[in-house]
Amino acid sequence: MTDKLFIMFSLLVVLTGCASNQGLYEWGQYQETLFVVYHEPELKEEALKGYLEFVETGGTPQHPIAPGLYAEAGTFMLEQGEVDSAIKYYKMEYEAWPESQPMLGMLIENLEARK
Repeated sequence: MTDKLFIMFSLLVVLTGCASNQGLYEWGQYQETLFVVYHEPELKEEALKGYLEFVETGGTPQHPIAPGLYAEAGTFMLEQGEVDSAIKYYKMEYEAWPESQPMLGMLIENLEARK
């Protein structure tokens, strides 16, 4: 009897642990957006619009926007020739993730000098 109880309790603990794993960061529709951007150019503008809206409004203190997503938005804007918007997103990444400051600091400085 105790073996069955132990197995049931162990299974309950495992299932509870799996159900409560929500992830550390908020990714939104990042993977889907990348697929559309690179493989379905006719839908690129709509996908980027949704991605930028997510980056502007997504994330919570418990689940912040994942590292690199602000910088990715900046790169998308830079590819479209919108340097000011790119700098804005690069600065957001710079402030959110201190690990990125050495690289992004130089990138922001170079873009601002280019204007």
